[in-house]
Amino acid sequence: MVVPLTYLFTTLETLGAIALILGLLTRLTAIWGVVEFAITGTAGILLCQIAITKDFGLLAGAFVLLLNGSPLLSLDGILGKRISR
Repeated sequence: MVVPLTYLFTTLETLGAIALILGLLTRLTAIWGVVEFAITGTAGILLCQIAITKDFGLLAGAFVLLLNGSPLLSLDGILGKRISR
């Protein structure tokens, strides 16, 4: 069961990265980053691995995207303005 889950998570993370690059589904994709970096950052603290604690910086960036989206530079903001009119 571990190998299929690895393929699933790798596929989801790749699709999420492509969505962020294209500016689509910014907030939905940021949820993945918040969850992932909270888990890996906490694991880094608990295991005393300083190299992994950088994930808290990535967590902060993903959290900002989750709260604000990217209204100026993403297609989400442009599409949202057109739909609300």
